[in-house]
Amino acid sequence: MLSYIYSGDAVTALVVTADAQRVVPLPGLAAIRDLMPGLRADLDMAATVRTGPLAAAVLQSLQARLQALSAALLDGPLAAVGSRRVVITAPGILSGIPWAMLPAMRGRAFTLAASASQWVRDREQPRTAIATAGFAVGPRVARGDEEVRAAAAAWTAPVIVDREDARADAVTELASRVDVLHIAAHGQHAADNALFSGLELADGTLFGYDIDRIGRVPAIVILSACEGGRSSVRWGEEAIGMARMWLSAGARCVIATPVVVADDAACELLGAMHTELSAGVDPAEALAAASARTGLVTPFQAHGAGF
Repeated sequence: MLSYIYSGDAVTALVVTADAQRVVPLPGLAAIRDLMPGLRADLDMAATVRTGPLAAAVLQSLQARLQALSAALLDGPLAAVGSRRVVITAPGILSGIPWAMLPAMRGRAFTLAASASQWVRDREQPRTAIATAGFAVGPRVARGDEEVRAAAAAWTAPVIVDREDARADAVTELASRVDVLHIAAHGQHAADNALFSGLELADGTLFGYDIDRIGRVPAIVILSACEGGRSSVRWGEEAIGMARMWLSAGARCVIATPVVVADDAACELLGAMHTELSAGVDPAEALAAASARTGLVTPFQAHGAGF
């Protein structure tokens, strides 16, 4: 477990393994603060500028920023971890970091937990078998139909709600009767009030507060949507957003991204991860396996009890 602690003028990592505990001071807070403002711009540009003369320059800038963040946040803590999978808890100052894209984390199964105690409680809950999967496609997602059909092929009797039928009521009803829910739709994070963050569906937006209407939420929720995992920082460094709201409603794990992601990458990566997921592999490990198999480095990451 890597728990990042922010005191106002410093960030420290508490590293806990089965056989040791270690406190790792991170002296690079100023560098982290300098790197964060340009990170979102680089990620947005890299997701949209895929070809042409600017593409190489954008990618170079993003890779340099990710490498610097990886060194500042992970080089010291991961030296004590080895090849283990990792649970990360992070304060609001580190909200929005695409951990899966940091070089030191590539290929590693990890999950982002709201807190260490919450992760332990989630792990102790009885688990039912993951047997049913439902899929929904929102409007204007270029490869949405392809993505959900590739993913659905891994399951027995999957339920697919096509884009013209993917209304908010239909999707919430689907969510109440499946173990895995995968939504391929455009997402939007409302920074001023995260309850108004949502997913674009056929009849409008499925808002964060609509999740409370679902009597039984799926154990695993996959949000193939830009910014589905983004959070706003509120009082006491608490972060809230769509992923957190699904977790608060009872989902065990949410797969989402804190930033814009290219449709092609979402289609190929998330379509592939269902091969492992349907075989009973934990979500964080299924995501890492799909990334290794496809060679794709994306900002999708597991939230909650990813393993």
